[in-house]
Amino acid sequence: MPDGFGLDRPGTSGHQMPDRAGGGGLCGMAPRRADDARKSTGDDMKRLIGTTGLNGFLGRHLGAALLRNGYETYNIPLSIRRDPEALNRWISVNRPAAVFHLAGIVDVGYCRANPLEAVHAHIVETSNLLEALRLSGPETPLIYVATDKSFGEQQDCELETPYRPVFAYDSSKACADIMVESFRASYNLPIHLLRFPNFYGENDVHLERLVPSVCIATANDTPLVVRTRTDGTYRQYIYVQDAVGILLSALERVLSGADVAAKSHFGPSTLKCVGDVIADVQGLSGRAIEVTVLNQPNETSTISLKDENQFGYAYTDWLDGLARTFAFYSAMKSG
Repeated sequence: MPDGFGLDRPGTSGHQMPDRAGGGGLCGMAPRRADDARKSTGDDMKRLIGTTGLNGFLGRHLGAALLRNGYETYNIPLSIRRDPEALNRWISVNRPAAVFHLAGIVDVGYCRANPLEAVHAHIVETSNLLEALRLSGPETPLIYVATDKSFGEQQDCELETPYRPVFAYDSSKACADIMVESFRASYNLPIHLLRFPNFYGENDVHLERLVPSVCIATANDTPLVVRTRTDGTYRQYIYVQDAVGILLSALERVLSGADVAAKSHFGPSTLKCVGDVIADVQGLSGRAIEVTVLNQPNETSTISLKDENQFGYAYTDWLDGLARTFAFYSAMKSG
């Protein structure tokens, strides 16, 4: 999830290409071919989890956790996600036990510059997946990961809070959310929408985001450039391993036949502005960094979810998670 802060570092443009899964497999595993699927035993078929977005921040952590827990994963590539017939065929042949849908574009600025890409990535691909499941796997659970940005600039968003998106990113995500809710209501499909705020933690692939930017600048004793301001805009955070634990809990419940709500929000009480994150990292590390604030115009706002937490998950304390995150990026420097 994008954190919505304007950060930059010397030598970088601050612009990232879309976080898109380019192919199948994970951690060196060869992707499972559709024409090999029926050669597997029934037990193997029950452990196959179809996924999108395993190359992203949350996806990398989730994929590793699925493997540790004995699941086989197949990261559905973009070429299949954008081809309704191929996606329909993949679902029909492979018959996954469940599907996680994480893929999307994480860069708000990229979506603003390329709105049709946002439409295809979020609305079209999600609709293709929904239709493939409706036609070829109506019994297959779909666990859909949603963002708080669909609500626009609103606080303490509840399950029935109306979507109020404005820009290409949040508008396309809100449209995808509506399609997900529509397919569950219209066709009684086992679809579960789990919504999270901003992720933070180790091994973020988007180093321009706030938490890794501050950790890397502090670990390397390099200047940090903030394009906007250090106060006024607050974002809610959840430790990435907590999100993984929640998703695994949802998976185990749906596979066991236990009740899982159609929608749930997971929103720890952690609300931080840029200045808060800088201060917390400096406090944990005992180091001060040079911060240049450009004060480019931006709206001050707060986006947050009201915590529903249907599983009663015990969230990691912000400072504990931040300490682990800083240790990871400090080790990157020494490595």
